[in-house]
Amino acid sequence: MDLEQLRQHWQQIGKTLSFSDKVSPTSRDPFLGRLEEDYILQYLNSDQKVLEVGCGDAAHTVGYAKRVKSICGLDVAESLIKLARERAPLAGADNTEFITASVLDVNHVAPDRPLDCVISQRCLINLPDWKRQQEGIIKIHEVLKPGGLFLMTEGFVEELDNLNRVRGLVNLPEIKVVSYNRNLLHHEFDPFIDEYFTVEAVHDYGFYLFLSRIYHPLAVVPEQPRHDSRLNEVAALLSRLVPTPDMKQFSYNLFYVLRKK
Repeated sequence: MDLEQLRQHWQQIGKTLSFSDKVSPTSRDPFLGRLEEDYILQYLNSDQKVLEVGCGDAAHTVGYAKRVKSICGLDVAESLIKLARERAPLAGADNTEFITASVLDVNHVAPDRPLDCVISQRCLINLPDWKRQQEGIIKIHEVLKPGGLFLMTEGFVEELDNLNRVRGLVNLPEIKVVSYNRNLLHHEFDPFIDEYFTVEAVHDYGFYLFLSRIYHPLAVVPEQPRHDSRLNEVAALLSRLVPTPDMKQFSYNLFYVLRKK
């Protein structure tokens, strides 16, 4: 998909979403979303002016708002921004602002620059190619103050390949990347990010993804696994409680804590 097709895709999604949806195209796995949110919250504080790129319907933004001084959410789809503006007052998040814009335009629309923190929760993978993803990272770097934080939880190719190899061993089908996503490649991303940011930490969801994407479907066969199932809820709980460093290889979503150089 090109940029306009991507915008149209999310515009249409926003027209069909409901606040009551537990599983939706913007948050297909609610438990993974909460694990992402848990990590992000660890790095937020009441002194920060924050920008969230690709905020969608603000399902996570309103939670971040309670931790920070102010937060502005950007999304390319006006329909999603409309939902975000409806959700914020219902959640008591009166320190929010929402703007229809792409991450590629962030240096033109971001208010209150320079910013203390930028959050990208699966936004960069919605750009169509590596050139655009690089451009997005550079734009984020530009709006951050020196030493500002870029909290980035995004998809990666190599870890998904690792998980799919195990799925193949137990006769599970390969997990395919959806047409509107382009996961990052470490050999491109890691050296590039080093030019602009210091990597302070890399957190993973490997234990949860292994349980939810391999154990869960095997346990319920011949039924289809569900992202909002009790098994995934338990897997998310265990992943919070049990340190499992060897599972990072299966974490096709990784959370990078990046500080602007």
